[in-house]
Amino acid sequence: MQTEDKNMSKQWFDVDKAGLGKQAEEQAKGRLIGELVQNGLDEAGVTHIEITLALVSGRPLADLTVEDDSPEGFRDLAHAYTLFAPSYKRDNPEQRGQFNLGEKMVLAVCESASISTTKGTVIFDPGEGRIEKHRQKRDRGSVFQGRIKMTREEYPQVCDYLRSLLLPEDVIVTLNGDRLLPRKSLHKFDASLETLVADEDGVMRLRVRKTVVKVYEILPGEVPTVYEMGLPVVETGDKWHVNIAKKVPLNRDRDNVKPAFLRTVRTLVLNEMHDRLTQEDANQVWVRQGSSDPACTEEAIKKVLDLRFGEKRAAYDPTDPEANKKWVSKGGTLVHGSMMNGQEWKNAKEAGAIVPAGRLCPTPKPYSDDPNAPPVNVIPPEKWTEGMKNVVAYARFLGEELMGVQPVVRVVDTPNNFGACYGGCRLDLNLRHLGHRWFEQGATEGVDRLLIHEFGHQYSGDHLSAEYHEALCHLGARIKRLALEKPEAIRQFSKQG
Repeated sequence: MQTEDKNMSKQWFDVDKAGLGKQAEEQAKGRLIGELVQNGLDEAGVTHIEITLALVSGRPLADLTVEDDSPEGFRDLAHAYTLFAPSYKRDNPEQRGQFNLGEKMVLAVCESASISTTKGTVIFDPGEGRIEKHRQKRDRGSVFQGRIKMTREEYPQVCDYLRSLLLPEDVIVTLNGDRLLPRKSLHKFDASLETLVADEDGVMRLRVRKTVVKVYEILPGEVPTVYEMGLPVVETGDKWHVNIAKKVPLNRDRDNVKPAFLRTVRTLVLNEMHDRLTQEDANQVWVRQGSSDPACTEEAIKKVLDLRFGEKRAAYDPTDPEANKKWVSKGGTLVHGSMMNGQEWKNAKEAGAIVPAGRLCPTPKPYSDDPNAPPVNVIPPEKWTEGMKNVVAYARFLGEELMGVQPVVRVVDTPNNFGACYGGCRLDLNLRHLGHRWFEQGATEGVDRLLIHEFGHQYSGDHLSAEYHEALCHLGARIKRLALEKPEAIRQFSKQG
């Protein structure tokens, strides 16, 4: 009878240390050692964490020791070497660990190592493998010792990384005997953010929880970074460091966050820190992203627009081209549609941070085009004074001589804010605005000035356009020639003594 050879094992998986080591090498060594510091900070009652790091002479190695004084130490010695063992930290969003992976990644890049804690000691020997000594215990705390792969070039980078940690004030952390000093934040605030919490089956789920967010000034040589409870997560290139006091939803390598999460953080920081922005900041990616978020506050969007466009700004108004030009001529900034995205425009308008140029310096509309204008009282010709009849006749005469058309001229009485209005070959003279004395002056320079101004609209409705300017020049030249060629015709409309 033929039999099969069977290799029996209680475990489904094996872990190749060299393969894990290659993955660990892809992370910065400072980050790996930071995981050990993180483990110490997560333990209850810890007051001291000591890090020593010394290069080994003549070899690309360093001797590393990380020791803490946690009263309990490791809760389970097997966690020192078991990948992805259930972690008690998964239930607490205010503790950093969740994968039970940190020490194992460091071990994978060590030539030799040991972990000693209150539950015993584990030695990782390159020749004999893993050796457990349950009787060799510490009274309190844990100590990791290892000979880690590290080049001369990596050593200062690791030290700089450890000095960049945002450490709590109540835990003394030292590096080679020197304390890594806590930093004072510029500002802190409460916020509701996504975090990770284990459900009843131990599966990490996204939940929104209140947390404290702290903003820190960057030091020379540093890159603004998002931190998770004091440990750098991802460089942002924004203006400040931002430290979040709860688990941050990370990828497995713990080196990046979701774009939506980063956007939320940027918006929160903008809302809280907008008073400290400069003009240069206002056009940075993170500010534009925050000002484009529906959660951007009114104060924040106003400040951003102040910095980008100045306090004297208006939105381009396609319904009033003349108002746009008039606004610029007064020293204002005209903001065109392409200068902000859709949500920025929505935020700005809802906050009252920008209004159309046509509302700030509107071009008077013919009252016939304005549905909100008060009713117009047209004065019938039989009620005209002699002065009104004379000016109306003069206006018809000039219209025919200067433009080749005889306009319909009316005298009206309306509270609308205009003295005269021309459009569609019709000229309305507003008695309420001009007054009786204006009509009694006859063909004077003042009457000519008003008529030339209004007749210019035969050619353009925009006071600031080149077409309107040319029309006024043309009409002025024609009226001069008319005065030279037909002086008696003009003189008949002059005021009679």
